[in-house]
Amino acid sequence: MKNRWFILTIAIALALFALNNLASALTYDFVGNNAEKWFDEFVNGENTTVNEDAGWALTEKGLTPSDNVATGHQRIGFVADWKDYTVEAKFQFLKFGTYNEAHLYVRWQAQTDNYFFRTIKRNNAGTVGPWSIEWLRKIGGTDNEGDITDDTNVIADLKENTIYGLRGKVTGQVVDVDFFNGSKWVPAGSVTYPGTYETGGVGVGRSSCQVAWQYISVNGAGILSDATPVEVLGKSATTWGVIKKGI
Repeated sequence: MKNRWFILTIAIALALFALNNLASALTYDFVGNNAEKWFDEFVNGENTTVNEDAGWALTEKGLTPSDNVATGHQRIGFVADWKDYTVEAKFQFLKFGTYNEAHLYVRWQAQTDNYFFRTIKRNNAGTVGPWSIEWLRKIGGTDNEGDITDDTNVIADLKENTIYGLRGKVTGQVVDVDFFNGSKWVPAGSVTYPGTYETGGVGVGRSSCQVAWQYISVNGAGILSDATPVEVLGKSATTWGVIKKGI
């Protein structure tokens, strides 16, 4: 009898441990069967903010802005009370312009207050150059930025109509960034964001290119799954997304 109670106690402890290490993934899927629902929730949600109308529309490629590649930064995101989480998105460039920026936002408070990282085709002098991934902090509309990597082994020479991805794991003020190079996820580097925001939502953006976003998946404590499978923080969300997209 004692042995059975001991085994039951261990089983309960293991179950609690497992639950504490699981988190729900909320995936805004812009190419699946419920794409219209996710588009409406992301673009027209009560907590969504945009800096200007980028002509956001739902196409067969996903969440897509207009094909005006001469435009400057255009971003969309929503406010949430999330602290530490992983956000992941896959996208493709439909039309290149000059700097070809694809943005992924974390700790989004507003279109003037957020942290983000981006692909960009320019060098540190601000002229067109090799591809790199940069980080930025925007507080009150003012930028503070720097490179994460300009390593061609990570970024390579990106092409139109190829699936790429950005992923950021936010822990305190540290964000670990990964890049999906068309075939696999590779570490791009880490950055410590200076700033004041300890919580926030997520978003995407573009500048001088047309980018179609396939999905945005957020994984962390307190994030409701909306019927998405329960997944391990920072790991299974990626696997699920890859399997789901057939990539």
